Amino acid sequence: MLRFIAGIVFGAVAWLVAVVVLGLLVGKAWPEMAAIKQMTELTLPMLITRLSISGISSIAGGVVAALVGRERFTASLGAGVLLLVVFVPYHLTIWGNFPLWYHLTFFVSLPLLSVLGGRLVNSKSTA
Repeated sequence: MLRFIAGIVFGAVAWLVAVVVLGLLVGKAWPEMAAIKQMTELTLPMLITRLSISGISSIAGGVVAALVGRERFTASLGAGVLLLVVFVPYHLTIWGNFPLWYHLTFFVSLPLLSVLGGRLVNSKSTA
């Protein structure tokens, strides 16, 4: 049980680390995006880029959750749900700043892509 909980936590932390690293890399490659001070100034390509960064990070978090938790589905789903629980309150505060599709895509992608990441792990690695 402790390993399972550690998988969820490590998966969520891996998501955070991946988001930061990918965000820094995108900022280096795309100075206009890095220069944005107000999130309301993000353009459509920038919003899609942010969702892509989160998506890639969700997959990575799911992989880590599955490896640490030694359970491909439940541990990775747990990591995605943990992220969802953390981010829903924040997104409610910025709800009016972004289109509905942006929030919904972000919310749905956290658990879904985390599970996809968990499924990428070889079942022998989790045994």
